[in-house]
Amino acid sequence: MQANLINPFLLSIHNVMETMLSIKPEQSIPFAKTDSLTSGDISGVIGFIKEDFSGAVALSFPKITALRVFNLLTGEHSSRLGADVQDAIGEMANMVAGGAKSELSKHGISFHLTIPTVVVGRNHIMNHLDRHPVIVVPMSISGDKFTMEIVMKVDSGKISGGNV
Repeated sequence: MQANLINPFLLSIHNVMETMLSIKPEQSIPFAKTDSLTSGDISGVIGFIKEDFSGAVALSFPKITALRVFNLLTGEHSSRLGADVQDAIGEMANMVAGGAKSELSKHGISFHLTIPTVVVGRNHIMNHLDRHPVIVVPMSISGDKFTMEIVMKVDSGKISGGNV
């Protein structure tokens, strides 16, 4: 997977968290995922699609981090992963994908976003695009960990990647 296609998602998550949560996320070294399990208790997933470019981005949070994100985003407190928290996590995924879409469009790459999906439950499974590498970016906010997963299918004959 081309780094120039991943970087807009990294830029976007940093922008979203700094703007919406007033907190700077820390990023660890990305790696290729080797199984379908997530590391979180709740994940917000949004797909992107176009004939020559498709995939998904998922934000997966342990419960404590999801509740912290919810608090920072809304100013409200919750002790469970109820509907309000699920909506907030879905909206975070939507904002990250939207920011990446905006950045990629500056380089001639356009696509449509799907409606966000939120999956709740410890050790839930994320089946991304078959036979395509999933890049996991471990992140944290003040020590509270979460991950961003990115998977893409790119028709390299139609998308050069430009100098993103």
